[in-house]
Amino acid sequence: MKIQFRCAVFAVRLAFSFPAPASAWSDVGHKQIAAVAYVNELIRHHLAYLMWVNGLEGGPADEADQAAFVNVAVWADDIEAELNCRTLGAPGCYQGGNEADPVGGPMAGKNLGTIDHLIHDYWHYYDIPFSPEGAQTADFPVVSALSQIKLLSSDLADPKSSEDLKSFGLVWLLHLAGDAHQPLLATQRFTKDISNGDRGGNEETVDIGLAEKPKLHALWDGLLGDSGPASAAIAAAAVLPPADPAEAEISDPSIWFTESFEIAKRDFYTAEIGPGKGPYTVSEVYLKNDKTIAQERAAIAGARIGNSHRYSTEVDSTICVSMARRGCLASSRRSDRPLQSFFNGDRM
Repeated sequence: MKIQFRCAVFAVRLAFSFPAPASAWSDVGHKQIAAVAYVNELIRHHLAYLMWVNGLEGGPADEADQAAFVNVAVWADDIEAELNCRTLGAPGCYQGGNEADPVGGPMAGKNLGTIDHLIHDYWHYYDIPFSPEGAQTADFPVVSALSQIKLLSSDLADPKSSEDLKSFGLVWLLHLAGDAHQPLLATQRFTKDISNGDRGGNEETVDIGLAEKPKLHALWDGLLGDSGPASAAIAAAAVLPPADPAEAEISDPSIWFTESFEIAKRDFYTAEIGPGKGPYTVSEVYLKNDKTIAQERAAIAGARIGNSHRYSTEVDSTICVSMARRGCLASSRRSDRPLQSFFNGDRM
């Protein structure tokens, strides 16, 4: 599928997807983040590997490995869409919904490895509540993107973990680390008009000049582009703004979510977004500013993932693509700290 990138504000307006509430960055957004932080080998232990390398046969092995790794970044969204049992309806599909996969269920916060065929849509976000009006807010579930980043990174760093658990954890972590940098996956706004919370911008709609009014969340998901091949995402990653080296060293996922939360309050819920459900007309200045923020968040997410190089002793190589060489620590220098320490914010 040909990829379209939003190089100008009017282009940003033309092609937005309208994902489910738990959706994160669009397909291209996650692939760009993965391209910035490329690690190979461990994903080959995942049951979905053949799907990720489909169509990549015959090319240079290193390029195929890199493209496959980038494709992995959207697997956690794929299981909500085309691999969902409601869509696929075949053996190997993934189940979701409150009945099959409740956030308070016994399997909700566990790492079962690739035998886990639950969608876990609540793994994608860590909604920090706020109300600009002083309205009553609600706490978020105990199982969240933050809890799972900590759990999966711990399992990934544990030498006793099986390759299956590590591979499953790596695939999810690549996606969740990107989610942590999407501001509307780190907040939930409560107002008198939206008393049950806006689910990260999924209650408000915006007017960007189209017949159909996208949700605020969908607007932000599409800022880095929609669906497209891994090669296009890699090329786009190469021209992302360089990540600040000091900020790239921040390894505590709690800080990532706090950053995203503050950005959402400051730059998403501006005066242009009223207290109700809208639709609210947003200006070109608003769109341009938000596109810049999306690119910056993708770049810093990739650099931070790239700085967590040491996934396991079995990883053959860790390399950063062109963008990462401008953002990862000292070029593509290998990290000596284990992934668990990286995601827990420890220094070694």
